Amino acid sequence: MKIKLIAIACIIFLISPAWSAPKKPFIDWANLHNPLLSYPDWSIKDFAMAQQDGVFYVFFSAFYEDNGQLRSHVVEVTTRDFKTYSEPVINFDGQEDGFVGMCSPDVQKLGDLWQLSFNSWGGNDEEKPHQLFYMTSPDLIHWSPRQPFASNLTAGHGVDDLTVTRSGNRYYAMWKEAVRPRGLPRREAVEKSQIPPWKYGLRAQLAEAKSLSGPWSYVGSGYPALKMADGKENGLIHENFEFIWIDGKLNVITSAYPGGHDGYIYTLLDPKHPLEWGKGMKLTVPTESFNQMVLYNAGAIYDWRKQDGYFYLIYGGTNEKTSYGHRGWYRMALARSKDLVHWVPAGSIN
Repeated sequence: MKIKLIAIACIIFLISPAWSAPKKPFIDWANLHNPLLSYPDWSIKDFAMAQQDGVFYVFFSAFYEDNGQLRSHVVEVTTRDFKTYSEPVINFDGQEDGFVGMCSPDVQKLGDLWQLSFNSWGGNDEEKPHQLFYMTSPDLIHWSPRQPFASNLTAGHGVDDLTVTRSGNRYYAMWKEAVRPRGLPRREAVEKSQIPPWKYGLRAQLAEAKSLSGPWSYVGSGYPALKMADGKENGLIHENFEFIWIDGKLNVITSAYPGGHDGYIYTLLDPKHPLEWGKGMKLTVPTESFNQMVLYNAGAIYDWRKQDGYFYLIYGGTNEKTSYGHRGWYRMALARSKDLVHWVPAGSIN
């Protein structure tokens, strides 16, 4: 009888949650330190990320010398802990199609598929202007061939920094379009006199479609108003757009200049008025050893509150702007926040 009681006690001890092994944290935050990813001969920026089944899939632009000149490459790596990383899952620059490079990836889950968007980069803008592309994947590893995106709207224009989302049975896309005094795209030629000087050059565009393959059409004028909390636009040029849904509302993350490449977040105020974005807020990240000159550039936010209560911000920073075509040696960092206002870097506890 005594032996049986001891055996039962041992079983209870083994299966009881009170004595089970400590649960592995979603991210081992306390033991991380920025920069979390860097390469000695690559400058990496324009980050995007996805997570699935304990694996984080990290996408970025990698600038480095390749085939006789500086090129940008769209790269994907994986990690489980932000301490060690895989070799590139993808690494392409479009040379086979006559492009100097590809850059500015964004990844979004659209229904049952993951969608990766990006744009061509470099070269003579007049002869071969930047164009938008996308690929899809069921698992973030096996990607479809590259397809042009919204070419019925953008062919012949200089366009960058695409992000795409889905709401109901429609897709929405935002990107940056180059507008020049000569050879203006058709709509700008009509509206030229109405465009404030800070907008005349590079503008955000908003479009919609019933499928990723299009055809795409502009939402209204096509020009979203990105307003701060005071209801006014801040006079900056916005780029590197990243959509994120937070508590049922669509938001967009941007980098903005001149005056740096600060991050901003804007909220779609009313789905019935898709060109009206407001409650704009600057994203403030701390100065660390790797981002003394440019604190923040081309980041994205992920809502992982269900996993551990935090929003996560992935971004790049640099200490100089002379190397890599005067971009600087960018490296990758993470910060997290419970309220989208107060951001603390990897390794700091809040």
